[in-house]
Amino acid sequence: VPRMDGVRLRRTASTQHGSSSAGWRSVGPDGECLPWWGRPTETPAVFALDRSAKELVHETQTADTRDHEDHTFCGVMFDVHCRSELPLDYIEISSIWVRGGLGPMTVWVTPDSFNGKHEAKEEWTKVFERVLDPSPDDLVELKLDQPQRLEQGETLGVYVHSGLPGDEGLVYDNQRGHITHADDVLAIMPGLAHLSNRPFGRRGMWGRPWRQNREFVGRLSYGKRW
Repeated sequence: VPRMDGVRLRRTASTQHGSSSAGWRSVGPDGECLPWWGRPTETPAVFALDRSAKELVHETQTADTRDHEDHTFCGVMFDVHCRSELPLDYIEISSIWVRGGLGPMTVWVTPDSFNGKHEAKEEWTKVFERVLDPSPDDLVELKLDQPQRLEQGETLGVYVHSGLPGDEGLVYDNQRGHITHADDVLAIMPGLAHLSNRPFGRRGMWGRPWRQNREFVGRLSYGKRW
């Protein structure tokens, strides 16, 4: 006999005006027939769609930084800040685009900011890893394994790294202002360049591998939820 959440469905038959019909009736644990309001139901699809819609972004766009091609080396670390004067629910970063010699690429994120964490690997989560062909001129998409959601006022530390030997892994710039890029909901801040081809490495070609006052060069793809 079919069951549904402790309720049995009983096969019934009836004869009316010389014809017979059969069907199923809802029966409780003690064998009693349940009234219509006690019978099992499934969630209407419209409510499931409504819940799914609440997880979707309303608008997608990209944030492209300036590109002066000042330097190339192994990595760049910077903050992304969610800001808006409008009633924004959140933004969701799905991809980061870069160019350079590339090779073994990884992307890492940390909540709040990269400040004070640039050599603390345990504070970071890796969200992209792949070996890529060189692309010195055109931006290449690094699609994150898990989109990164930022609500109003929140900040995310981002670290993009190339494990390519030498000094041509990633293009980045000198800092030219207090903000690298800003639009109506997102600000990309200046940060650090990394001169080691090991993620979070503490030794570079010329001693300390970190250079301050550097800017990310590339693009962020993200969605907005109002």
